[in-house]
Amino acid sequence: MKKDGFTLIELLVTMIILAIVTAITIPVFARWLPDYRLRGAARDLYSNFQLAKMAAVRNNSNCAVTFNQAIGGTPYDYVVFVDSDNDLEYDAGEEVITKVLLTGYKDVSFDAAQGGGDGLDFVNNDDGLPSIAFRSNGIPIDNSEGIGSGTAFLVNTKNMMRSVVISSGGNITIQ
Repeated sequence: MKKDGFTLIELLVTMIILAIVTAITIPVFARWLPDYRLRGAARDLYSNFQLAKMAAVRNNSNCAVTFNQAIGGTPYDYVVFVDSDNDLEYDAGEEVITKVLLTGYKDVSFDAAQGGGDGLDFVNNDDGLPSIAFRSNGIPIDNSEGIGSGTAFLVNTKNMMRSVVISSGGNITIQ
């Protein structure tokens, strides 16, 4: 008479193998996760700069990215909006394209050791907030009404850093 199933020894050996594989993979995953979040935050900032540039071309109007902007009493790390009055300042009624909080990327922040002490190397608007806008031709401008450029420095808890750079020609890169 043949009985189907597993013996106790087979189950114990399988459980031991699973425990060993888990013990090996958890530390590897824990080391990999902070860099993954940092790369994700940098890619999203890059994408939102590209979004601002494309919105400026599509709407034939300036589109700005302002950092440390509060809307409706909620402070955001950065806001992308159609700057209908071309002042690089968010005003009530201007179309908000996206609002971002870096808390969605656990342990990622702007690197306070870089830029102007806030991890940002952009000219401030009249409200004192770092800002950059794209004209309808895709060229970046800053509050000095000249050609704009700048860098956002992102860092994680392992002191790994990524920079998102906007050149004066409007090229956006991650470094």
